[in-house]
Amino acid sequence: MTKAIKLESHPLVAQDILALDDEKLQRLALSKIKKLRDGVLRGTPLEKRKSTGDLSDCFKILFDTRRDIPPRFRIVYRNLHRGVEVVAVEVLSVGERYELEAYKQAAERLNRIKKDEDK
Repeated sequence: MTKAIKLESHPLVAQDILALDDEKLQRLALSKIKKLRDGVLRGTPLEKRKSTGDLSDCFKILFDTRRDIPPRFRIVYRNLHRGVEVVAVEVLSVGERYELEAYKQAAERLNRIKKDEDK
């Protein structure tokens, strides 16, 4: 059995989850985050891109309650290391993929791209 590790999150992640369309989506996001913490779920690596900033040390998890379309929502997180050991998972943003919103939020929260009003 995989050992659970420490879970951290950006202070605005709770607001991100509450802003999801409905309660089912909120519960699904929390379930995915719990599985991430428990080490039974891993995301897909992200990259450095002009449109989203440098998220090359981050990962994404796709989720949605609808099964008839591609997943519309993302959880963006990164692993925090002490040497080579992962000591914590830090959730940076939870939100829509539309217009790359979840990715842009994560990059802003890491101070890797400026907010639209700052550009």
